[in-house]
Amino acid sequence: MRTPSPFSLPNCLSYFRILIGIAIPVLLFLPSGPEFFGQGLNIWVSAFLFVLGALTDFWDGWIARRQKIETPLGKILDPTADKIFILCTMASFAAKGVYSYWYLVPIFIREIAVTFCRIAWLKEGHVIAAERAGKLKLTLQVISVIISFLYLISPTAGLSILNHAFLCLALVMTIYSGLLFFMNNTALLKTREFSRSVATMMGIGCLKPFPGTYGSFVGLVLVLLTAYDLLLHVIVFLILVWVAYALIPQIGLRKDEDPLEIVIDEVCGILLAFFFIPITFPNILLGFFLFRAFDTLKVFPLNWLEKKEGVHGIMLDDLGAGVYTWLFLKIFGSH
Repeated sequence: MRTPSPFSLPNCLSYFRILIGIAIPVLLFLPSGPEFFGQGLNIWVSAFLFVLGALTDFWDGWIARRQKIETPLGKILDPTADKIFILCTMASFAAKGVYSYWYLVPIFIREIAVTFCRIAWLKEGHVIAAERAGKLKLTLQVISVIISFLYLISPTAGLSILNHAFLCLALVMTIYSGLLFFMNNTALLKTREFSRSVATMMGIGCLKPFPGTYGSFVGLVLVLLTAYDLLLHVIVFLILVWVAYALIPQIGLRKDEDPLEIVIDEVCGILLAFFFIPITFPNILLGFFLFRAFDTLKVFPLNWLEKKEGVHGIMLDDLGAGVYTWLFLKIFGSH
């Protein structure tokens, strides 16, 4: 039996939707250029591309079902493309001041968590396709984005109210569909393989020869993504610490075991290192190398914390390295 091509028409439509999701923010922040019906051409092109991308979401699923070429890759690629397509566009509107980015924080957390789980379960051989509630959520998000484009073209009070109303509906459905997703897949959340996938940050910790360095780099990326708001930074840190303490015990390690491939502790440690620290290039460079040095050398009491049994021994030494790094950045870093 021939293996379906990763470049089948439905998959290509998903790839196209990803490209549109990347292109729209670039277009929205370009100089407006020539005007068309009172607005810059870049806004009209962005709106056209968004509508075209939304149509491809219908086409790829319809074609895959009609031609019976649904594949595990397609079932993951389709919802992943949706998330990139929608989230990049919504983030652009928040950056342009159409609405507060705090509307998006729960949406981003839900979408990233669901995508992370889908990919982790795919590695275990479990394909979780998009559900009906997820499709309704996407429909409300698409309507909200279209209204946001209309508001950019004609910024009236009525469109602003309508935009916020649909954004709230999309937010409620996003949270509901996320809760439904996790409730329907509770058994998969408890598997040893899933816990290990999360603890290794989707296999990043399995890279050789310096898995801790790669894990720290993932943490640094999260620092940069949350740098614009301290509260968001703290929320992401607390969620990851909670996830680590919830899932690491499910892996089935010995009480004194701390495998190098578990790097969620490095991610949490470097997030802690940058609390209240200005995000400048010298601070980023200094903070990264200081954290790796403290995490490697295990300066007292990190060497003592590392010897604690279970998840505490895995987590506390890296959190301690984050505290040491924070102190040095606070004293010697650029302000």
